[in-house]
Amino acid sequence: MSNMAQISKLQPYLFLAPSFAILLVFLIFPLSWNIYIALHDVSLTTILKEWEYVGLENFVTLFNDSNFYTSLKVTLMFVGGSVALQFGVGMLMAIVLNQQIRGSGVYRAILIIPWTISAVIAAFSFKFILDDNFGILNYILNQLGFESVGWLSDPNIVIWSLVIANMWYGTPFTLLFLTAGLLSINPSLYEAARIDGASKMRSLFHITLPLLKPFMIINLILITMWSVNLFDIQLIMTGGGPLFSSTTASLYMYRQAFEFGLLSKGAAAGIILILINLTVAVVYVKFLRK
Repeated sequence: MSNMAQISKLQPYLFLAPSFAILLVFLIFPLSWNIYIALHDVSLTTILKEWEYVGLENFVTLFNDSNFYTSLKVTLMFVGGSVALQFGVGMLMAIVLNQQIRGSGVYRAILIIPWTISAVIAAFSFKFILDDNFGILNYILNQLGFESVGWLSDPNIVIWSLVIANMWYGTPFTLLFLTAGLLSINPSLYEAARIDGASKMRSLFHITLPLLKPFMIINLILITMWSVNLFDIQLIMTGGGPLFSSTTASLYMYRQAFEFGLLSKGAAAGIILILINLTVAVVYVKFLRK
């Protein structure tokens, strides 16, 4: 009997063991390995030699690099624009399609198509549309009598071209996620509010948004982290140019590690990105829980 009791106590941990194993292999070990590399001198020229421990030297080098600060500034613009548009447009579409609109299910199915394709395909599609010389958008502008615009070559415009591409690609997730939240709200609440004389706008601000807040928090955390970590759209559409004007921190990390062969510096940039993601998540949770 005592053996059965011990087995019963261990049973929850046995069920959790596969999940812990997955976390260990795919999260804890890579993170620990990344930290280890960031504390050593590792590059393509020294990778097969004994790695020298350098402590925080890679982080000092990183913060002395003006291009890193430029990438952080670009990241702030890219993430801020992407999150604002993805969340705003996605929420608007979710609320509108949640009304009694004929064919709303068909509209949802069409609108989530961009999220079903890869970011690489989305990037090539927008590069084809926004190309300075052969892009469809500039061709239309020329036909209307306007001059071509350097969507991908003007340092003042290029980041917003990337924001639009990322908004198109990522907004369907917000639509899908917030729609799930809206469908979880009991319709009787709206009926009671209508009987009491509340308008649709009052129901929106006093019923919908408060009950949707947990979904909004999770959605904002996810789309912010994805935007911070995204680099394939920038890599394909602009390569980080012109003049680092579209090099986000994630693309900076990728290029340092895999183009320049500075694996330790890339690992240090990756740790900074992790800290940025954690900080943003904490800020969102504290701000939206007030």
